[in-house]
Amino acid sequence: MADPKTTSQDVLNDIESHTPEAMHPILEAAFKHQKQLILAVCVIIALAALYAGYNAYAAKSEASAQAELGAILVKTQGKDRIPQLEALLDTVPASVKPAVAMEIAQASMTHGEYAKAVTYWDMLINETESDMQFAARIGKVKALMLTGKNADALTDMKALADTASEAYAVPVYRQLALTAESAGDTTEALAAYKKLAEKNVADKQFIDYKISQLESE
Repeated sequence: MADPKTTSQDVLNDIESHTPEAMHPILEAAFKHQKQLILAVCVIIALAALYAGYNAYAAKSEASAQAELGAILVKTQGKDRIPQLEALLDTVPASVKPAVAMEIAQASMTHGEYAKAVTYWDMLINETESDMQFAARIGKVKALMLTGKNADALTDMKALADTASEAYAVPVYRQLALTAESAGDTTEALAAYKKLAEKNVADKQFIDYKISQLESE
């Protein structure tokens, strides 16, 4: 059997005889480190395979979690749904947690567990963005009001009004007006109703009435 080192050297000599002398150091380095290069390629291939396997597993886990969530929503009613959803929340992948948390928050609101709802609205606020985060912030304000924490609700609502886009202006100022009234802040409520009066709202007569009422107080 031919010596592998001798064979490699013969191949190198043959290649060098057909290439410019300036290329010889590069060729020699490539041959010298060919084992390391082959090993590096093997590692990359192995990592790619592991990544593909992880993605497949993650997709399967997500589909399974979504199926479990659907089964709970179909099979359970009333307060019995909440503990089952909470148990599910501990086991699902991160991509499914917001959907489960939303269901828990909504179920808690429906069944009068407002303090619990605040907890899950907070979770959604911290873990989501855009439309879902907006819905969670409004949900938390309503839950705080229903627990009698009107001052806290107003603080959160004012913060939301300061950052909300124009697309959310009407629901934000409407909720801000209601929250401010509940907290006894007539000045803030009046300002919110006046903002609403500038928008194209269906109940403009009611808004004008509230402005007149608050201005007379």
